[in-house]
Amino acid sequence: MPTRKYRWFALLILLGGLLVGAGLVQAAPTRQDPVAGEQAFKTKCAACHTIGGGKLVGPDLKEVTTRRDDAWLKVFIATPDKVLASGDPIAAQLLKESNNVPMPNLALSPREVEDLIAYLAGQSAATAPAGGAAPAQPAVPAVALNGSAEQGRLAFTGRARLGGGGTACIACHAVEGVGALGGGALGPDLTHVYARYGGPTGLAAALKSLPFPTMQGIFAGRPLTRNEQADLLAFFAAADQQGEPPTLPNLLLILGGGAGLAGVLFIGMAFFWPRQRLSIAQRLRKNGKL
Repeated sequence: MPTRKYRWFALLILLGGLLVGAGLVQAAPTRQDPVAGEQAFKTKCAACHTIGGGKLVGPDLKEVTTRRDDAWLKVFIATPDKVLASGDPIAAQLLKESNNVPMPNLALSPREVEDLIAYLAGQSAATAPAGGAAPAQPAVPAVALNGSAEQGRLAFTGRARLGGGGTACIACHAVEGVGALGGGALGPDLTHVYARYGGPTGLAAALKSLPFPTMQGIFAGRPLTRNEQADLLAFFAAADQQGEPPTLPNLLLILGGGAGLAGVLFIGMAFFWPRQRLSIAQRLRKNGKL
């Protein structure tokens, strides 16, 4: 009998140890993978940020892991839209410094956020300038230097098909003076996207990777070619020379045109409808003809 009691006691101790061990394993933080973080940075972040290369659309992320609180940084990377909507002063200042171009919510998983932070931390240390040297400025990509604005206009409007089979920009975006009705309204107006993205360097990087969530599904496996990137960049540079897009005049023009068309239809109906009320026999008796 005592032996059986000891066996039960030993079994309970073993089960308790297993439960405690499982809890410790579950509570342990996921191991960060800077290699996976590098891949995530190249595909989702490099269009707007550098690490030690200077400001693009967004800020240079060199030493960001030491300049920002770790908890804040994780939340902001994961849900920048919610942090900005909460009135966070740091997020508001970053928005101002980025020409009011908000960082999109990239739908990153907690693991991807951890990996990104590990990569940023490692790269910040690797790119530290010696002797207080000035930070490097991002180089203008070669693709940004030789585009055709006219070809870019054709690509934007869909009159020239995109090589990868992607949807024409005008389906979702507008540029002042382009298209009969000014283009789509699903995405932002791109009349001054060249200035908002800091000129050729920032916009060229964005056109290369198209990191925005709403565009990822449309252009997945159908990237813009180098020539298309260069032509669109030249087109947006030319469009940026225009004034502010007159949204209200365009709306009034559309409404006025609709009202005019409705008036023509009404007059036509008022003229022809009395004739339609008479039967063919009545019109023959009245007019001697149809």
